[in-house]
Parts: sequence; structure tokens; C-alpha cells
Amino acid sequence: MRESAVEKAFVDAVRKAGGEALKFTSQSRNGVPDRLVLFFSGKAAFVELKAPGKQMRPLQRKRRKQLEALGFPVFCVDSMKQIQPAIRALAEWNPGEPIPTGIGVQVPEIENAELPAKDTEAGKGDDAR
Repeated sequence: MRESAVEKAFVDAVRKAGGEALKFTSQSRNGVPDRLVLFFSGKAAFVELKAPGKQMRPLQRKRRKQLEALGFPVFCVDSMKQIQPAIRALAEWNPGEPIPTGIGVQVPEIENAELPAKDTEAGKGDDAR
């Protein structure tokens, strides 16, 4: 199964649940998750979609930690069976509560994922590392 099949099924399931799964790309940052998921009551999360068995790259794991440090859930989904648990976790989660864990692919942790000290430092080649 290809990543595109998992992604299409995920987007369709989010819409059926009343949310939006917007394609998320960044002109200045590599490694950002594939989808920005928006649900009722101002809920927002990021989802990286992968082909079955594929892992997040180190830069994607770094971005995950950065987004989680800002309070946003970030999930990695690589199979159809992970779609509904991820959507359910996001629908039940409330901003300010602990970020849901154990959803989707278990991603190895990384040590360093600090945010830049200033916004002006954010674009100074951190994607090249």
C-alpha cells in the first residue's frame, strides 16, 4: 500500500468526523508534517502520513518535538487501522490537556529539538542540518 492511499483515507475520515485535514507545506521549513488537522472547538493537530512500515526521518522527528513543545499533538499514521484511533484521540483531546500518546506509529525520540531563540534565527539554515 502506498502513502497516498493512507493519506486519502485519512483525509476522507477526518471530513466524515466533521474536521478538515489541510495539506501542509512550508516554503521555508523542511520536515513539517503532511497535514494540519482542524476540528471543532479550535482543535488543531499535525499528522505525518507514511506508507506502511516507513519511519519519520530525523528532521521530521525534530519538527514533531518542536510542535509538541508548542502544545500541538503530532501523530504519525502508516496504516488504515491507525486512522480511526488517531481521529478519536484528536476529537476527544482538549487544548491545554496533555497531548494524547500511543496513537499511530511509535516514533523514536530525539534528544535535541529546541525552538530558535528568536524568529529571525528560524530561517538560518536549520533545515540543512
